[in-house]
Amino acid sequence: MQTYILLLLVMAALFYFMILRPQQRAKREKQALLDALQVGAEISTIGGIYGRVAGLRDEDLDLEIADGVVLRVDRRAVATIVPDQAADALDADEEDALDDEGDEDHTADADDEHDEPVDATDAESGDQGRTT
Repeated sequence: MQTYILLLLVMAALFYFMILRPQQRAKREKQALLDALQVGAEISTIGGIYGRVAGLRDEDLDLEIADGVVLRVDRRAVATIVPDQAADALDADEEDALDDEGDEDHTADADDEHDEPVDATDAESGDQGRTT
């Protein structure tokens, strides 16, 4: 009889340390994240939407995802606060992508002038650019 009681106590301790305690820790971390929210903070939601906090209320917040586009989001939907360094790196990557797109347009126009017309029968057979 005593072994059953001991086994029951061991199972209860395992349940506490494996399930309840990690849940409590995650809940505290999530609450600390929500308490740290400020207007102007860059966040991501659990749905994958990135934006800046435009306004805070008790249960929800206003999330500006583009100039003049504001979403009302429940506070519980906030996944992370994006660090400023990562946001600056994203802005730099977007600028580089825009510069690269402009360069590609000029080279594509120059290549189109030197292309020879392809016969429709060649295109169907997969022999593009070959003459028979």
